[in-house]
Amino acid sequence: FNVIDQGDLDDDAKPVDPHHSLLVAPEVVHLSRFASLYKLYPDSVDPNRVALCRHNAEVALKLQRHSLARMWRLVSSVLRGAGIDHLPIDSSNPTNALQFALLPTIRDLLLERSNVGDVQTCVALCEILQVFSGPADAEETHVPGLDVYLVREWYLSYIDLLHQMCLFSHASALIRECKDPVIGAINQQSTIIHEACPSCGEAILETLQADNAGYGVARRVCRSCRSRIGMCFLCHEPVKGMFVWCAGCGHGGHLDHALLWFGGMNGKPVREMCPTGCGHRCNIGQQLQAFPITEHE
Repeated sequence: FNVIDQGDLDDDAKPVDPHHSLLVAPEVVHLSRFASLYKLYPDSVDPNRVALCRHNAEVALKLQRHSLARMWRLVSSVLRGAGIDHLPIDSSNPTNALQFALLPTIRDLLLERSNVGDVQTCVALCEILQVFSGPADAEETHVPGLDVYLVREWYLSYIDLLHQMCLFSHASALIRECKDPVIGAINQQSTIIHEACPSCGEAILETLQADNAGYGVARRVCRSCRSRIGMCFLCHEPVKGMFVWCAGCGHGGHLDHALLWFGGMNGKPVREMCPTGCGHRCNIGQQLQAFPITEHE
């Protein structure tokens, strides 16, 4: 997967250089682009689910996926016509015809996308509509006739695809935001790592410090030498999201910056020396070959 779904596209959403592209199953074409461009949760620009579906329809349209664009527009229209911004908890008393048709329509759309292997759209639609937003111990979804175990299979399959595409931050964010306790527990399994300060070599322990509001916040500072921990070795800013580092000298930073320095992107030569000037010949360049490299903004 690290050689597909990358690079520039032409006006028809096809690779500019077809000789370096790999034909794959249609359900995973543009998977990483959709993962980066789709919106699953309301924000200041798209404050409700109707707006989210419209945004995702525009994304699908730009990538020449017209059937997906029509699906997102249909969901947006049904939600707007039903006059609600969420799935109804009690579907026995609909106030209009579209509310009556909403749940069967969502179920049929999900099963249709599932039948063609498009777990990404299934998961995106489930997250936007909060299919799992019931009690923690609930073994059912908010969509009648939609089996909870089938939905979990969609999530697990999509998370596995994200991992294969090296989109670890996207997978972690999905696991963190998912309301289902089974999916949410994935991030709690085998996630403990032990760190050492790259400056003095002492073990790093989290220290809690009260912020202005009185809440405890983790302070990433070495107790031994008081050096700040988790700073990028190129931009010198705290790293949020994917962090890569050299096991030899302990220095690291943002994945994109590591690719820029060690990966020989944009015509720049491949480097081996650590950018901090510590003199260590890092092996990050070899490790980064497992990550997809996209040389366009």
